[in-house]
Amino acid sequence: SIVLIFLGILKVSVVVLAGSLFDKKGRKPLMYMSLLGMAVALFILSMSFFAKAEQSSISVIALAMYLGFFSLGMGPGAWLIPSEVFSTTIRAKAMSVATFMNRVMATLLSSTLLSMSSALSWGGYFLLLCVVCLIVAAFFYVYLPETKGRSLEDMTIFFAEITGDKSVLEAEKSLKSHEGARRDGQANTEVPIINNGTLT
Repeated sequence: SIVLIFLGILKVSVVVLAGSLFDKKGRKPLMYMSLLGMAVALFILSMSFFAKAEQSSISVIALAMYLGFFSLGMGPGAWLIPSEVFSTTIRAKAMSVATFMNRVMATLLSSTLLSMSSALSWGGYFLLLCVVCLIVAAFFYVYLPETKGRSLEDMTIFFAEITGDKSVLEAEKSLKSHEGARRDGQANTEVPIINNGTLT
């Protein structure tokens, strides 16, 4: 239908906009804006069900708000930020775990949709999601670092300081020294070139 086409175009357009805003405004401001906007949209959607509003336009507007704010921060940010916070020593495994948990939570949310809405009603279900968005926003405020303009080495030092665990820093130094020694070994084992009967 026309409504679904509009929502799809809206989501894609906001994702493209978010791509430039993440580098200009930073990660944390967009994540806050996204979560608070999603919470407001879910609250409006919840109230429309509690009030048993017959006008579907309210629900459509709230759904459009939710998709827009989700695409502004939480949608792309859920993939961008994990790729920027993990050190190189654990990055591959950590990204695998982050991707796996992302899909697990998405599967749980979609598979329990009908049972949760039956137990809480649609209004109660969307109100619960609104509260979850606010809790995640508070969690990000306390624990999420700003990764704009910061290297992976900076993030490694940041997490080592807040956790008091220096083992990651030592692993990074060991990895760099190993790579440096390997490059030196390769440079020293270059094949000699014979030029006019002499080795060069």
